[in-house]
Amino acid sequence: SGDERFLSIDVDTVNAVTLDDAKNAVMSQLMPSDIELSLSGDFVVNDVLDMILQYLGTVPADANSEYKVEGKDTTSNNFSGVPALQLPGKHLDLELEDSDPRAVAYVAGAAPNAWGFLADGSTVAQRVSDADKRASDYDKQRRAHPLFANAALSLVSEIANRRLFSTVRERKQLTYDANFSLTGFERMNGGWFLVTVTASKEKAQAALEACKETLEAMQMSNPISPDNLESAKRVVLNRHEGELRTSQYWATMMSGIQEESVPLKGPLSVTDFHAVIESMTTRDLQLTLDCMGLDDAELYTAIGKTVQPEGLVDDGIVKASPMAGMGRGGALKG
Repeated sequence: SGDERFLSIDVDTVNAVTLDDAKNAVMSQLMPSDIELSLSGDFVVNDVLDMILQYLGTVPADANSEYKVEGKDTTSNNFSGVPALQLPGKHLDLELEDSDPRAVAYVAGAAPNAWGFLADGSTVAQRVSDADKRASDYDKQRRAHPLFANAALSLVSEIANRRLFSTVRERKQLTYDANFSLTGFERMNGGWFLVTVTASKEKAQAALEACKETLEAMQMSNPISPDNLESAKRVVLNRHEGELRTSQYWATMMSGIQEESVPLKGPLSVTDFHAVIESMTTRDLQLTLDCMGLDDAELYTAIGKTVQPEGLVDDGIVKASPMAGMGRGGALKG
């Protein structure tokens, strides 16, 4: 159909990029006012500060100003929300040429960003507090913590993944892999959740329906249990403790910690991580689920199936090769 979203970049397009095109694209993103530096590792602080002053502090404030896009304010911290999804949700079937017979199904819907901001500017903490009329003073205090929504979403994601694995793979045996992921934007309000499930072409529709049933059950007939919560807490905390041993994780946690555009990300998101996770209740997570577009009318679904190119002879051998969405985190998460 010529849809560029499903086409690989061709040689002519690559060759058409000039040095000036590439330079303009890169340098226009490198403005001194936008620089944020996060360092983690075994180093002498004063030595590193001297090097920062020498190599970064001497960069003129107007460096690369000639590449700045006219009319674009690169210093603004005003980030809009993600586009509103049209309701009711839609379904898309598509076919892609490939010599291997395989299929993948997706279920997606609206969700908060990594810090609990929804597309309309409201927050998970606000909605949870408004919905829980019986909340104690302690509950209100917990939910006012800047890490509350981030922690709740981490636990919800872990529980959703376990439910999908248990239902779609183990009980119904429709797939080898099904996972739930969140886009996790930090500065942009709102986001999406994405369920990715790989299956045979014959079972793709059944796998899609099983994923939808699993999401619905979490909200209605089979809500999050104390066992689900405790198990998810152990996984999230163990993962956190393990990643704290890496410099990359520390640098990621510090990234944006002073940005006004990420108001809830601060030192407490590091120092209070364990305490906030441990304080979470099933009531917190159930009300967090209500902040997501999980109702059937709000879901966007798609099934992609391969079709053999014309003239290809089928040798009858099914090859196990990777495809979009098979990695943990789904196609929307790098």
